Amino acid sequence: MSLEKGRLSSRQLAVLCLFVFVGDMALIYPLTLVTDSHQSAWIAGLISLPLGLAGIAIPIKVHYFYPQLNLIEKINKILGKWAGTAVSLFYLFFFLMAASIYLREIEDFMCTQIFEATPGAVFRLMTLILVVYGLRLGLETLGRAAEIFLPLFVLFMASLMILLLPQVQLENLLPIMNTPLPKLLHSVLFGISYPFGEMIVFQMVHPYVKQNRTTNRDIFLSMIIGAAALNLILFLSITVLGAYLSEHQFYAAYILAQKINIGNFLQRIEVLMAIVWIITTYFKTALYFYAFTLGTAQLFNLKNFRSLIFPVGFLLFGLSQLVSKDIVFYMKKIPATWVDWDFTIGFVIPLLLMIVYYVRKSRTRLQQQKT
Repeated sequence: MSLEKGRLSSRQLAVLCLFVFVGDMALIYPLTLVTDSHQSAWIAGLISLPLGLAGIAIPIKVHYFYPQLNLIEKINKILGKWAGTAVSLFYLFFFLMAASIYLREIEDFMCTQIFEATPGAVFRLMTLILVVYGLRLGLETLGRAAEIFLPLFVLFMASLMILLLPQVQLENLLPIMNTPLPKLLHSVLFGISYPFGEMIVFQMVHPYVKQNRTTNRDIFLSMIIGAAALNLILFLSITVLGAYLSEHQFYAAYILAQKINIGNFLQRIEVLMAIVWIITTYFKTALYFYAFTLGTAQLFNLKNFRSLIFPVGFLLFGLSQLVSKDIVFYMKKIPATWVDWDFTIGFVIPLLLMIVYYVRKSRTRLQQQKT
């Protein structure tokens, strides 16, 4: 019996996919790609788009092996009790760490860019209260809330991009293809692993979607839109700020919004960018929190996963403080190793699950033919 009774529509799933895809990447995406590729980062972003879409087809294929089961249930079904439990714990640990990282990102951004004199624990607690409240209301409520915030997201993102067009300086893209190939490929790996690899969390909610003929199309369309938005932010960051500032500013997209000045009247609207980022990161945090609590309850055969929400909330409050000592440590140390983790949980393990499934299926078929 499923522990989750709520159901999402295909549209709600697509909106949540868009929010999770953009998520924290809306502010730090330029930094992650420009660090290695410099002014050629936009090329790495374009290359990563089709490769990421091709890669995301692997976990979607795995989903349809057992469409009524979520990721943790499928892992145990395909790998068996012992190996399945080990891999499931690996995923649950990732969900927990990711949720704590996203919670910490909100705290660091608010404390360094907007409310510099406010203790970080205040923002961490406020965000965590909203996340816990949303999860207590259920998965369907999160889906409906995402639909409500979608127009704000579209309006603010479109405003940022349109109002910055007069400041675009295409000469900042020169020289083209001046980056060594290994560094360009490393940036491509970031462009694939970060936004696309972290979409694995939707394997925990995909079984609870009211399926129709357009579900897969909506998923891919939302990711294409999200990738286009991130790459436009990256392009504007390079052409407006330049490669050097894009590489050395932690929140290049926020600095971009500060550059908007139309007739000395329409200016200082960077708070709009902050609102977009906080909205998307909130939903990303909530879904990873949800995936951890639901997966833990299923792995240990609990009757109700909602009883874990409050204890896990306290765990996240402390863990988000421990994951990084400060924002400099987070920006310089975590991305270098996190990209490998994203690639492993987003593509490598689903590929291994696919191989094991087909091998076991072929063996069963051969045994049936012999008998």
